[in-house]
Amino acid sequence: MSQSVDDFFTQLQQSREKVPKKVTSKINEIARKAIEEMSKAAGKFLHEDLDDDKHTEEQVKAIIELFPESLSQEDEKGYLPIQSALFTVSGRSSVTFVPLMAREGCRLGVGGEESRGGLLSIVPTDDDGDNTIQWLSGCCFMGEKGPASDEYDRKRAQVLEKLRDLNLLKKADIEEYGLVHNALHPKSQRRFDFFTSWDPAALEGRDSQWMKPIHRAIRSDREEKEEKFEMVLKAGMEYFPERLGFLFCKKDGISACKKAFDEIGVDKAMKIIRTCIPPSDDHPILHHAIRHAPDLENDIAQYYPDAVFLRDTNNHTLSQVEFYMNLRRGKRTFKNNSCFFIKATDAQVNTMHPETGLYPFMLAAVGNKSDLAAVYYLLSRNPKLVGHGENKDSDGAGSSRKRQREDID
Repeated sequence: MSQSVDDFFTQLQQSREKVPKKVTSKINEIARKAIEEMSKAAGKFLHEDLDDDKHTEEQVKAIIELFPESLSQEDEKGYLPIQSALFTVSGRSSVTFVPLMAREGCRLGVGGEESRGGLLSIVPTDDDGDNTIQWLSGCCFMGEKGPASDEYDRKRAQVLEKLRDLNLLKKADIEEYGLVHNALHPKSQRRFDFFTSWDPAALEGRDSQWMKPIHRAIRSDREEKEEKFEMVLKAGMEYFPERLGFLFCKKDGISACKKAFDEIGVDKAMKIIRTCIPPSDDHPILHHAIRHAPDLENDIAQYYPDAVFLRDTNNHTLSQVEFYMNLRRGKRTFKNNSCFFIKATDAQVNTMHPETGLYPFMLAAVGNKSDLAAVYYLLSRNPKLVGHGENKDSDGAGSSRKRQREDID
């Protein structure tokens, strides 16, 4: 009867000193080769057989403790085990073990000292040089959207949460690696929500190396642009309702709203906009349109007729905002548009424009578009406005107005 492996090693330990050195040396050589083969087998197991449904973290941790090098073993494509875990193969998934692999990988130096256990290692087959975190954030289920794709997304969102808890995923990664952009897909909704809830400022894209997400969503070469546009606008309204979810932010002089109209059509775009910005919520969308995209006012007004009667956060009516913006843009002159000035109400003439800190007669005077006839007429309506606000310069308001004057287009 052949001896069991356990019995053999027990007996070998007991008899080690009695065995000739030549035999011991040969046994050690054979043992080293066996350990190498076992380590390769362990690595292959992590790449090809590890299964969320069949195996436990305790089992995986035991494998790593026995064969530490298995966690650094690359497969034929150059993937690390932590990268192979990102893929679902023939229904088998091992993505839930990514946090454990990353934690143990940090301890063992997998991928290098600054690689966070392989999380920042470049995925060998990625043409853009994306790393493991970027793939984890953006990989989508290959089949149709449904229960299977929802489960795929849910597991990866949970993994991201665990990595954050382990401090292996950092808030700065969202900007550095464009993770909101990576997750901008209908099949990655949970991951998109995870990133935008953690760092809402990523939706704004201020001082970012990346395109604003709302513009990315409606790029002409992107699929599912309608669903992506709705994803971003909905998130924008959740965190930045005062800016209408960046609907009117511009890229290359074109607002996201205008781009959506051009790419998916006014009716489809407005259906999405009304879903994310319900007319019943009384958002002054026409005020925003006049300020940022006056050419879209009529298109939007058809779908928000009651918005004409709203006031904005400065308590200004739509007509007041329109009056201010026409003055600010210098498109109306007293000579050619005298009725525009004559029909102005006292409220319009006597109220300071909050965004610039200037009264209407000042707006008519500043910049290269100064209209002295308009200035004279507006002042004649209320001469007491001369000198108003000068004593505010001591607290910095004057310099603030100066900066805002320079911004007038």
